[in-house]
Amino acid sequence: MSSKTRAALFKAAPRSRLALSAGPQATAGSQCPDSDAARTMAALGWCAAFVGTVRLAVAGGLKADASGFRAVDADGRTGRRVKAEWVRLLARCGYLARHASGLVVATEDGHEVLRLAEAAGPGVLRDEAEVMASVRKARRARQWDSHAGQDAHALPVLPGGGEERRRLAVARKGAERAAVEAEKTRKRTEAMQRRARIRDRREGRAKAQRRAEREAPRRCCRGVFPVDWRCGQCRELHAQGVEDFPALPPGRQRGDSNDDDNGGSTDMAAGKRRIAVKRISDGMWHATALGEVYRVVREDRAAWPWVVVAPNGDRIGNPSVVNDEFVTEDVRDMVRAHADGSPVPYPLAQPVATSTPEPAVTEDGSDAPPAVGEAYTGKAFCRAEPMDNGLSSWGVQCTRHAPVALWVDKFGDGTEYQRQAMSFDNREDAEHAAQLHADDHARRDEGVMSPAEIEQAEALAFSRDQWRALGWIRAGKAREMRDGFRAYDVSPDRDDVSARIKRDRIPALWAAGFVKVFAVAPGVRAFGLTGEGERVYRLWSRAMKAGAVTEPKDDTVHREVKGQPYRLLSARQYWPVETPVDEEAEAAEKAAEEAKAARLAEESAGLPAEAVALISQGEQRRPWTARTLVHRASAAVVQFHDTDEERGRVVRVLWEWHDGQGWAFSTGGTLDGRGERTELTSMSDARAWVLDAEKFAGDDIPTDDSNDHKAEAGGEEYRDDPPRAVSCGRRASSSRRPSRAPMPRSSS
Repeated sequence: MSSKTRAALFKAAPRSRLALSAGPQATAGSQCPDSDAARTMAALGWCAAFVGTVRLAVAGGLKADASGFRAVDADGRTGRRVKAEWVRLLARCGYLARHASGLVVATEDGHEVLRLAEAAGPGVLRDEAEVMASVRKARRARQWDSHAGQDAHALPVLPGGGEERRRLAVARKGAERAAVEAEKTRKRTEAMQRRARIRDRREGRAKAQRRAEREAPRRCCRGVFPVDWRCGQCRELHAQGVEDFPALPPGRQRGDSNDDDNGGSTDMAAGKRRIAVKRISDGMWHATALGEVYRVVREDRAAWPWVVVAPNGDRIGNPSVVNDEFVTEDVRDMVRAHADGSPVPYPLAQPVATSTPEPAVTEDGSDAPPAVGEAYTGKAFCRAEPMDNGLSSWGVQCTRHAPVALWVDKFGDGTEYQRQAMSFDNREDAEHAAQLHADDHARRDEGVMSPAEIEQAEALAFSRDQWRALGWIRAGKAREMRDGFRAYDVSPDRDDVSARIKRDRIPALWAAGFVKVFAVAPGVRAFGLTGEGERVYRLWSRAMKAGAVTEPKDDTVHREVKGQPYRLLSARQYWPVETPVDEEAEAAEKAAEEAKAARLAEESAGLPAEAVALISQGEQRRPWTARTLVHRASAAVVQFHDTDEERGRVVRVLWEWHDGQGWAFSTGGTLDGRGERTELTSMSDARAWVLDAEKFAGDDIPTDDSNDHKAEAGGEEYRDDPPRAVSCGRRASSSRRPSRAPMPRSSS
């Protein structure tokens, strides 16, 4: 490269000046350095080698080649080598840049630093060894960064220079991108929370419905099941001589297009005893006749796979099979004949003779036990199963932990997640683990305990009351309120039986780490077992079943693992996350309820005789809840509300007071599930709508899940629990049901 080209590059290189305060400028031969320039150069911490490298680049005498960096003279001849580490540090900190011609030129920051170094004088430059030691220290502080990132932060950048502005612009753009991503994340999180709330409300409704169905009185217990299989209430009714319910009407044949979802079928043939056949599982059906239940079981064999088993356990016959399913009429004929004491039309099929070898005989003359799989009709409850299609990974599945097969983890517990299960690379190891797991189940079923387990159980030494309290807590029956601890529904054969728990019993179990506490409502706490509590409860139950331990008379004090005492609600002590009970508001609410009850009793005493009789008959024959409103010597209103809030059925009857005549029917109206109204013109119409269930036939409305999304969009408010029934003239509204037109009212 000629000297003219280098001179042109030198003139074309951009230059910038810092806003230094006006003062005496350093000139050639001047001995007084610029104080501002000296402070700036001291902050940069440069050495003479860095200044010489920048001066060489400003003069156009620094060139990069394959061997590194060299100095060139005005004629283009290469000279001495320049240390590559200096050039990389200065370039990555914004003082040097590489030109397309191969020269290394100085940036505007490089020109400004060179001017400052000349103005400050040589006294502000540091020793090269000291500067390089600082560089290595800065690199070690950013070991997580790349080499380029370490070099870029090894030297300070020029304050107010182009490199500092560039880095600030990059940081500003990064902050803007981070803000945009944070907003997107916030929106995604809100959407997920919104969907979770909708799912929780749906699950809550389904759970409440299942609980209501489970707690509703079961009509099918009497008249269907034998006496020994019935619940305690039905057994008491049978002992009192109360007659059973009549038999249910005949149902549909199995296989018809209008069969119900559960696969049940009944016998509709005239002149025959009714036999109800109902599906229980894939391989189990029940055939019920005269309260006796026959089982239709599928066995694992090719010929005659279905067998009918009598209530006493006898196998009575094999029905015909079409398309791998038994013929229902054959089952009915067999059950009907067996119940009448007649010969079964389809007896057990004889096994087909095969050329199997004779069983081995032991030394004492008895048959040897069959090998695994020969004397069984189905799969083992614990077995090895492949975890992938390539049969490269195997696990253990067990059906004893749940109604379905679950994977077994390394602790011997069931899990539905395959990634948490034990994994083996061959089938033999998996089968061995399955056998060990099956042996553990058998040992627990037989009540056999190892010496170490017996020693652990003896160290627990639960009393009968402590063991019972742990069982109540495990079943979710224990509660703490301001009047103490209590367990609800503790009787297996009687309803609404509760038991008080000693004040210090549950706090002692909590302090030992066996019990955890939940704040379910202001002034109400629920309890559950921790992982350790579940383990010790099972261990003690097994030890008691095996008779390996004895119960002490008094409660045992265990080692405390909590670092704080238990806070009792009876002492008005609350945890930080709990909401204290507003006792003043509670007292005011109680007083309001007492005043309301007194008012309702007074109103009920002034009701017409027809209203009292209608309320009594309606609440007995139909699921009605009556609410009254009485104005003495004026009018009396009775509203009948369906106990199922979803249907929204209402019947309203109005009586008026006439001097000299007393109460007389005035008017009334009805509101069905579709929101349609009907006006009542006579007392006979009102009595018919209250007592006759056919009047409201066909008015059910299917549940609409759009209320969930409406509630999230800020529309109509949604309530998870239905409003409580109150006795007043105005009906409590339900947000589940759309608003409807008001009831017809009388002119008064």
